Amino acid sequence: MPDPHNAPRRAAVGLAAGGTGGHLFPAEALARELLARGHEVVIYTERRGAQFTRALEGLPHVVLPARSLAGGIGGKLAAATVIARATLAARADMKRRGVRLLAGFGGYPSFAPALAARSLGLPLLLHEQGTRLSMANRQLLRFATRVATSFPGVAGIDVGRVVETGNPVRAEILAAAGAPYPSLDAPAPLRLLVVGGSQGAAVFGRVVPAALLALPEALRRRIRVALQYRGDDAASVAAGLQAAGIDAEVRPFFDDMAARLHDAHLVLTRAGATTIADLLVVGRPAIFVPIPQGGSREEQRGNAEALARLGAGWCMPEPDGFTAAALAGRLALLLADATTLPNAAAAAAALGRPDAASRLADEVDAMLALPAGSASRRALTGG
Repeated sequence: MPDPHNAPRRAAVGLAAGGTGGHLFPAEALARELLARGHEVVIYTERRGAQFTRALEGLPHVVLPARSLAGGIGGKLAAATVIARATLAARADMKRRGVRLLAGFGGYPSFAPALAARSLGLPLLLHEQGTRLSMANRQLLRFATRVATSFPGVAGIDVGRVVETGNPVRAEILAAAGAPYPSLDAPAPLRLLVVGGSQGAAVFGRVVPAALLALPEALRRRIRVALQYRGDDAASVAAGLQAAGIDAEVRPFFDDMAARLHDAHLVLTRAGATTIADLLVVGRPAIFVPIPQGGSREEQRGNAEALARLGAGWCMPEPDGFTAAALAGRLALLLADATTLPNAAAAAAALGRPDAASRLADEVDAMLALPAGSASRRALTGG
């Protein structure tokens, strides 16, 4: 943590984030913390990221061309051309603004700004949201001055100058931090929140209603379920649940997530890093259904299994572990037990990092305070 009596002067800081909420929301949280400290900021993202207008409101941002390196030789050559154009554009913008440091939050759109920062000799702070290095961060690791992590241990990092800061969350989530866990005593309703992340999860619309319908009637009549589902049959799904005595709200998107987390007894969700950070800050247990990615890219499964080991939730991977019968059995046990869910909620809250944005901003300040060209500002691998 930097010495407050020797704080760095006001500086321009760049933040690079991919086009999903999982990358952009932590960048937004850091940007607003840095602004509050008197720094100037600019966020580099791509077209999808620019669609998060609420997150970017009041924040200077630059939309760069971006393309994944996935695909054959032709696709990789086309991507290289796009990255080269984006790198030149980012470099020119950084020079114009006088950017002194870049913080990268992952996603392939963060690659070009990082290369631009490298070409200008700027220190690079990488933030890794998951328990394993993302593909972009893995490629950029050799250029990084420091790496900030959301979890105590991150697979793929075996170098020094790594600091655990937690994953910054949005202001509305922070407002619900430390909320008491709601009572499970009858006849109070049992509130189940089902969300599939920014991309949704069609499998939840197939498995969750069938699992709820298989529960005993007395339990069904106490459940209040809020289900994020974008299928064409959403109305019939809701009607079927209501007919079985389940108070059901089925919507394609929830824009009041903080309030819903505050009221929830249990959350059923994917295992993206931003979703997890929100859950831990509020202190709510979850059943995690990680996106099946296959091979070594099972980032979400790693996140879910880590939290299950720490007692903050349960992992039910697709396809075999997440069936209507398996989910019904788990829900019946959890919702009928007066201690398991509160204990998991306490474990989640203990892992929460409501001060993550502040801790990450401290790292930015510490890096800005280092003399230019010092060994501590050079890349982790000395490149």
